[in-house]
Amino acid sequence: MEEIVEIYRNLSSISQPTLARVRINNDQFLAVYTEWTQRDLEKAEKTNFTRNYILNASDNSILLSTPAQEIKNELFNVESPSGKFQAILRSWTNKKGDEKQFIEIWNNGRKVKNFDILAKEKHGKINNKDINFGSFQWSYSEQKLAYVAEKKKPKTGSYFDNKEDEKKDDIVKGHEHDVLEDWGEQLTKKSKPVVCILDISTGSVDVLETAENVSCGQVLWCPNDSGVVFVGWDHDPFRLGLKYCTQRKSGVYHYDFESKKTVLLSDDGRAVHALSISPDQSKLVYMDQPIGGGHKQCSRLMMVDWKTKTRQVVIDIVNTTKAGGDFCGMYFDEFPVRCWSTDSTYVFIDTNRRSQVGAFGINVVNKTVHPISAGSHCGSVNVLDVYKDRIILSCSSPNTPHFLMIGNLNLKNIGESIKWSKLSEEMPLPNISYDLTVLQPTVDRVNTNYGNLDCESILISNKENSISKPPLILFPHGGPHTTFDTSFMLYVAGFCRSGYSVLLVNYRGSLGFGQNSVNSLLGNIGDQDVKDVKAALDDVIQRELVDGDQVFVFGGSHGGFLTTHLIGQYPGLFKAACCRNPVTNLTGNIHFDVCKGGAMGNNQLP
Repeated sequence: MEEIVEIYRNLSSISQPTLARVRINNDQFLAVYTEWTQRDLEKAEKTNFTRNYILNASDNSILLSTPAQEIKNELFNVESPSGKFQAILRSWTNKKGDEKQFIEIWNNGRKVKNFDILAKEKHGKINNKDINFGSFQWSYSEQKLAYVAEKKKPKTGSYFDNKEDEKKDDIVKGHEHDVLEDWGEQLTKKSKPVVCILDISTGSVDVLETAENVSCGQVLWCPNDSGVVFVGWDHDPFRLGLKYCTQRKSGVYHYDFESKKTVLLSDDGRAVHALSISPDQSKLVYMDQPIGGGHKQCSRLMMVDWKTKTRQVVIDIVNTTKAGGDFCGMYFDEFPVRCWSTDSTYVFIDTNRRSQVGAFGINVVNKTVHPISAGSHCGSVNVLDVYKDRIILSCSSPNTPHFLMIGNLNLKNIGESIKWSKLSEEMPLPNISYDLTVLQPTVDRVNTNYGNLDCESILISNKENSISKPPLILFPHGGPHTTFDTSFMLYVAGFCRSGYSVLLVNYRGSLGFGQNSVNSLLGNIGDQDVKDVKAALDDVIQRELVDGDQVFVFGGSHGGFLTTHLIGQYPGLFKAACCRNPVTNLTGNIHFDVCKGGAMGNNQLP
């Protein structure tokens, strides 16, 4: 056991980049700001820290890198468009246990303003960096900040509470025990997020009166600071869980400061997420998909011409894919904060490409998709920043932790091979290898409605293992509409270091394989997915890559659901099983909003 603990301790010291941003870009030098996170086992928490790099502008070579500096209590740290100012949202708990939030404005290395934002009593807590409601944006003029906070709630009290020091007008009596709907798992204290505007010069805060029946998030400034655009999620008929669920009814809204009116820019009756405005302020892009169905799906890329407010489909939903294909559809949750080319023609994203995550440049004018190659040593990549046609990627593979690379884009030939420079060290784990296998369903397992589908598995092995056929941990992913990709995973590396091989299975219904694959699983959970996982296991056993008598199964959420099915349907196959928060009670889950879509949609219930 001590050896296992030491393996986990060593792997926990590996840091992962969460943000990268070019802050200075001139003819001579580049300054790149990065943020990283890693586990702190002694404190039982994650530690976040920054690291800065100074590069030679001619070849992106590193001239200087600064020591790591820990980040304390920061919820947001956002640079103004010119780079002159820095806005930091900081959370702090005083000696009485009251949580405070401060918005700090920095200029030339000093704090020039500090706003005790909750003391203004205009709204509740400002939302942190969650994908849905976390927003903190400078205006183009650098005079204001837009953010999303919880709407101020009226004070409530008992009919029998007659304290004379309380103003009756401030108390809503008889509602102190009302249940307040929220947005579900990991969003439990978020009920009515609203858009707020802070005037830096005066310190005044305006809470925008947008549509009453929507919760606001993902706010951006409109061209010329004439208003804001945001995603609004419908409250009707009631709030459903948003975490991992992009199919909830929602729209892209425009609030105009002059008219004080809110207008829907997207198609009504759809589900939308992820907004970005081009550098020339002429184009707004967003992701769009139908309401209902799988909790996550393939989306289409939409674009709004800001002058005419007309919208068009740039990249449509991809229904089918094939092994080795470059582009398999769009499945991402958000755009990089800066993702546009300087000429506002290309938007750069990363998305699932079957069992990998790849980077792509999308020409929004001629509606073409161009893969960005990071090299064969990168299993999967994420786009972190695009600025003045330089792009920063986070790269990793099952045997190599995340590292950063920077390269120059050639917009005249976007498919041209990029010369990459590493910002951080690439440190592959010795003697660990991985292999990706395409699996075709047998005749008895072909889906009657979606016949031309396959799935994939990723086998990660320890080549140092002296056993010719090592024991195996079978690891189906949760969701079910997610994916195991070829990124670095600490748990998997730990299992391999402990002497096991690990089989990750992307059964039919996983993201990155086209919308038909997602649809094929609806009504077939507990059958199609279970048989796909079992077939992947049979494949590695038949090829004598693992010991078929030493197989363990391990999964969480829907992966835990699959674990229970596997040990129930094939009781003599597994030596042991581990279920983490398994979704095993359909009847019970209907009453929990985060699981309602999966419980009903994946079982084809009305």
